Amino acid sequence: MSQRTVSAEKLQEIRELAAQWGKIVAHRAFGDAGPGLEIDFSTLEQIAGAATAGLTEGTLSTLLDQQARSLPEEPACPDCGCPCPVSYEDRTLTAKGGQLPLHEPVCHCPDCRRDFFPPPDLPASGQPQLQPRRGRDDR
Repeated sequence: MSQRTVSAEKLQEIRELAAQWGKIVAHRAFGDAGPGLEIDFSTLEQIAGAATAGLTEGTLSTLLDQQARSLPEEPACPDCGCPCPVSYEDRTLTAKGGQLPLHEPVCHCPDCRRDFFPPPDLPASGQPQLQPRRGRDDR
């Protein structure tokens, strides 16, 4: 069964790691001396915002790429079960932290003449399944 959530402990660990990266960003932005007194809080927020956007983009891009690589070479069509090759389309994805380029896997079923995004193998227990799997002889 797939894991659909991350534990509070794991999220706290990730937040602490990102806070350490924040120290690196601050050092890169202003060096050992830090920001001078002429730098206002708005400027500091701009730097933190740029770091947040970059961290969000890098994290999501990496995780989505890892998911795409775990897809089978020819997932089954959700309607007829026919194996369909995976191709990719580029688009912009809007996330909470901003926008990022996405190299999205898509499939096209030549039998059904439909496009689909390869779904996970099975939904988690108690979760709705929008496109239930059917066998080839279910028509």
